[in-house]
Amino acid sequence: MDNLKVDIPSLIMVITFTGNIIISYFFPSNILLHIRFAEALLFLGFVFFIYVIFYLREGFFGETEPIIDHLIVEGPYGFCRHPLYLSFIIIVLSIDLVFRSLIGILYTFIISIPSAIYRAKIEDKLLREKFGEKWDNYAEQVGFLLPKIRAKK
Repeated sequence: MDNLKVDIPSLIMVITFTGNIIISYFFPSNILLHIRFAEALLFLGFVFFIYVIFYLREGFFGETEPIIDHLIVEGPYGFCRHPLYLSFIIIVLSIDLVFRSLIGILYTFIISIPSAIYRAKIEDKLLREKFGEKWDNYAEQVGFLLPKIRAKK
């Protein structure tokens, strides 16, 4: 029992995202939104999630601390450092929209997104410790959750 290690950032994110889904289900609203839009966004969120997993592979089953020995910079990681968390946010927000839950949407922006950002920032710190200058160069070029917008010279 002494070897029990709890990954707090992962636990927080799982609890908040699960709470988000439960809240959306039990507290629907009358948001004026075509259900097909919400369903399409949900579908795209899952497709993006699978695309990210294709690149992350065995790293997906790790904790916040990186378990792979190389820095992934291709595919979705070529435009943002945390595409997996971005896919989770898209999926949860889409579920809010499918259930047309205003409370769920508020919960997403107030609780779920900050929990994903918290975990991503801790992961950034751990990746920097593991990969050093290689990580710094990558982080300078690629956006956190969204692509960096650069002005043309």
